[in-house]
Amino acid sequence: MGIITKFIVKGICEKKLRSFLIILAIVLSSGVFFASIAISGSLEQMIIKGIRDSIGNADIIITPSEKSSSPYFYMDKAELYKDRAEYMIGELQENAVYKPNRNEEISINMTGASIEDVQKMNPFTIKQQYNLYPFEGRKIIIGESAAEKYQLKVGDSLDLEFVQGGTTSKQRFTICGIASSTGLFKGNTKSASAIVPRDFLSNYSNARGKVGAIYIKLLKPEDKQEMIELLSNDYNNYKVFELFPLEEIKQETMMISAVFLMLSSIVFFMSIFIIYSSFKVITTEKLPIIGTFRSIGATKRMTNYLLLGESIIFGIVGGLLGCGVGVGILYLMSYALSKMVNGSEGMEFNATIQFSGVNFVLAFLMAIILCFVSSIIPILKVSKIPIKDIVLNSVQKNTKRRRLWTILGIVFMVIAFVSSLIESDNLRPILGSVGMLLTLTAIVMLVPNLTSAFVRVFETLYIFVFGNIGILAAKNLRENQNIINNISMLAIGIACLLLINTASYDNVISITDQFKNVSYDIEMYMDKADRNIENRLLSIDGVKEVYGDYEAYRVEIADKNDRISRIKGVDKSKILDFWNINMEGDIQAEFERLDEGRNILITNTLKEKLNLNEGDLIKLKMKSGEKDYKVIGFFDDFATNKNIGLVSQRFLKADMQLKYYSDIFIKTSQNPEDVLKKIETEFIRLKPYLVTKNELQEEYMSSNQQVTLLMSGFSVLAIIIGVFGVLNNLLISFLVRKRSLAVFRSMGMSKVQTVKMIFIEAITGGAIGGLLGVMAGTLMIVILAGTNNSKDIHFPFSSYIIYVLAGVTLMLMASIIPALKSSKLDIVSSIKLE
Repeated sequence: MGIITKFIVKGICEKKLRSFLIILAIVLSSGVFFASIAISGSLEQMIIKGIRDSIGNADIIITPSEKSSSPYFYMDKAELYKDRAEYMIGELQENAVYKPNRNEEISINMTGASIEDVQKMNPFTIKQQYNLYPFEGRKIIIGESAAEKYQLKVGDSLDLEFVQGGTTSKQRFTICGIASSTGLFKGNTKSASAIVPRDFLSNYSNARGKVGAIYIKLLKPEDKQEMIELLSNDYNNYKVFELFPLEEIKQETMMISAVFLMLSSIVFFMSIFIIYSSFKVITTEKLPIIGTFRSIGATKRMTNYLLLGESIIFGIVGGLLGCGVGVGILYLMSYALSKMVNGSEGMEFNATIQFSGVNFVLAFLMAIILCFVSSIIPILKVSKIPIKDIVLNSVQKNTKRRRLWTILGIVFMVIAFVSSLIESDNLRPILGSVGMLLTLTAIVMLVPNLTSAFVRVFETLYIFVFGNIGILAAKNLRENQNIINNISMLAIGIACLLLINTASYDNVISITDQFKNVSYDIEMYMDKADRNIENRLLSIDGVKEVYGDYEAYRVEIADKNDRISRIKGVDKSKILDFWNINMEGDIQAEFERLDEGRNILITNTLKEKLNLNEGDLIKLKMKSGEKDYKVIGFFDDFATNKNIGLVSQRFLKADMQLKYYSDIFIKTSQNPEDVLKKIETEFIRLKPYLVTKNELQEEYMSSNQQVTLLMSGFSVLAIIIGVFGVLNNLLISFLVRKRSLAVFRSMGMSKVQTVKMIFIEAITGGAIGGLLGVMAGTLMIVILAGTNNSKDIHFPFSSYIIYVLAGVTLMLMASIIPALKSSKLDIVSSIKLE
């Protein structure tokens, strides 16, 4: 046993570069696998923590709705379940305005509650205090950032303006506490938060012991749905909902994890190929030793264990290091995703990582399995070679197997292409992943034959350009397995890079096209926005037109297990002034038909997804009950949403019992940013959400860049492995060819000619790898387009030449060391036989 162990360790240590390459491949593969399976939990924790930091740790919230007779209500019904709650806190909310100078107004979000209650729900630290207790009357706690910005300190008076019933009143408070900038007091550039005694807001608002919201944290979180149902019955005209829907968050994060697992398969594939080709060399080099062991009585099983022992050691070392590297990759992924979420949600989410021992175990086992699976085929091949052939060095290549690989490669390529044509929303993601992996596998299988075909073309050209040296270099490519492996790795890397860069380019084009169809300048959201708000907007200088939009979200289809993401109520006289909607026929006439009854227009994407035809009825679950809507036509995807329906505004308002606008869209006659500031000033007390079309487009672009950066990271990892693999294979190729190079030199080939031949091989191999890479990448783009149900495919033909040149450059750079070594070759010692 000791001899076998020494033999394995010696074999690993002797070939340092190859061992480093194998371990690097395993480290990166296990690292990205660890990060991909852990990112779901990390992202979930990040989102939940961000929401809790901003809102609190309650499970259930009760707030007024459009049906509520009053914005205030009693807690008595909720208190019946007090024994099932850790806490039950009633709060009042009010908006006020602080004017630090004549030209500036700051919105203050007032929370009326006791300090103890706020601390239970959303802990904070009071850094400075003055006569804080008892916390009653006109006392106020503000945040540290607001205090520093407006040079306020404890003991100062703070004058705030309140609006009630159309009249403005000033109230003077004493700053009795300054809190740390955490939780409720997190910095916000457009507003500030404050806590005042609940009794004060209750008296000011004539709430008379009522509250504006109830926050409940349960003793048993698993009782959440039951409690929501009970409280919804008790407060039937109020909204009862969970603070953050865990199931929806988990579903979204799991989808993100699935995407990264799919991308990590690129790294796995490259690693498998590296380990497989490396073990082919290892088993070839150790054939004489294996033959010796077998001739003195060692069984096939023993020699297999010998080689598998080396494979498992690589797996153990790579797996242990990979788990550490995985933590770093996970943090980078979380950081990038936190930037993306911040841009899209408008909340501050700090990069958070979360992982468990299970993640480490799975990544470690994956490393061992990856190494085992990748090395087992070369090991089993060696075990089948008779001792006689090993001793006499008469091992024959199996040409039938090569023909089989060619046939399989063609079959895989065809299957990959056909998979992109299958129209099934449930199968598309799976078929897309399988199609991409089959494409890469097919390329590896077809590289020897395709290389031979390309070499025949290059041979005819090289005779005129490089003479006999060029022909010799071209022929060497067909006979050198290491160079063929390099071409395969180069093709895989370029195909993946092309795919990801094209996906990024398509996203940019798609976002740009979406916003070309938008004719408004500013998007606005505000609680209880109605015609009065619309009229106030029209009175602002620079506001040209206003569109009050009614929408319903995630509307269930009763007879199908599906939803329509968004249903928009159409104002037929104004909608085309704010959006360009493309469809066949007279679109204005179609909008007129919407008003004739419960009719609906849906996107072509939704048509294919739900398999609908004109005249079909869709039963939609509305607030007033199930309603049948008749499909009267189809249109192209609408702005940023593919899953949308258009109905008459009056029917949507009635069926969904909508009283207020969902959004307001504004067209301006002046600079949109200047008009936005005027609107902010006019409605500062109502805290509207405002964003210009340009800002919204930039947010989408920024979010896209973060995703693209992560996607590119996976392809870069694959390319890093590939670069080391190319260098390793070229060095192995040089060592294998030392004798043949020495023979050429002894026959009169000069050092310059030898170096020239090696560089010609590199140029040719790089060109072939680049060409095969863009071919495979193009097929993968087609598959991706099919997976995303995209009809417009943007092939970056103009950049194809850049990818080919990049392949040539990489091979040339990797060939420098072998070229230098060949120029210093000792002819006599290299020709000697062992």
